[in-house]
Amino acid sequence: MNDFQNRLYWSDIECVVRNTKNMNFFTEKNILILGASGLIGSFLADCLIYAIEAGMIASHIYVVSRNYSHLQKCFGNEREYLHFLEGNVMSLETELCPDIIINAASDACPRAFRKAPVEIMLANILGMQRTLDIARKTPSCRVLFVSSGEVQEDIDHLSPRACYPVGKKAGETLCLSYNYEYGTDVVILRPCHTFGPNITAEDNRAMAQFIASASRRQDIVMNSPGQQVRSFAYVADCVSGMLTALSCGKTGQVYGIASDEAYSIRQFADMCARAAGVNVAFKEADALERAEASPIRKQIVDNTELKRLGWSPLFSVEQGIEHTIRILRENSR
Repeated sequence: MNDFQNRLYWSDIECVVRNTKNMNFFTEKNILILGASGLIGSFLADCLIYAIEAGMIASHIYVVSRNYSHLQKCFGNEREYLHFLEGNVMSLETELCPDIIINAASDACPRAFRKAPVEIMLANILGMQRTLDIARKTPSCRVLFVSSGEVQEDIDHLSPRACYPVGKKAGETLCLSYNYEYGTDVVILRPCHTFGPNITAEDNRAMAQFIASASRRQDIVMNSPGQQVRSFAYVADCVSGMLTALSCGKTGQVYGIASDEAYSIRQFADMCARAAGVNVAFKEADALERAEASPIRKQIVDNTELKRLGWSPLFSVEQGIEHTIRILRENSR
């Protein structure tokens, strides 16, 4: 079952679209979504698809993924308003002139940080440069860079694990530099730890693994006490924040997006276990798991600026967990 055929998933999408201010901003636009088969990008595209099919906006959406089959799995078939582009931002056709570009193309998995730190870092820097160069061809084009809450933390840059936050930080600087030198209209979003039914099989972040186990009715296995504290957000709230920042945000502004709740990793695991009716177990971390562990003890993302635009979370973290597990279970039938 495709996520978009799931009633609860559809209901969450409708809730986002109906409660997003100034959806008219997205009408009569060519919208390019990079990383469209990922957790955040696919939910965002589905929200825009819903808005088009509900007659709320009239636009064209161009979804980009390295694998055409991933786009088919996420969105079914191409439609008059929905166009599939296989590749990445570096291989896009130069004649493409979008009105809105959302750059959500970045591997955020710890395994990737360990295996390919060079590629992770360059994707966030060179990929953002290419995105901004495409935007420059259409002076009215607005760019949204999906950065990360990790950029605000003090991380040793002389470590391969720093490839992700340092690459994202450089991407932010590049955005503001293009805005200053060329007048490019850019908005930066810093999401917190985001989860939802769109998690990919390759996602080995702890919360993604907790949710995957819970949806399969398997006990959740932790390899640490889970004392690290994080801001969390259900993907629906993350995307409603993106739509709000795009439609109402100020150029050059950074917007943090998170629910109003912060929890430890252990507390998040416990919520997943309660929602699924399973237990939490512990095991000793192996060498690879220790190498992939985040050094950040506390990461809280401030959503104050986004709230000033009229945004507020629609789902509690616990509600988001419950919806995610239910959708995944229904889709596996």
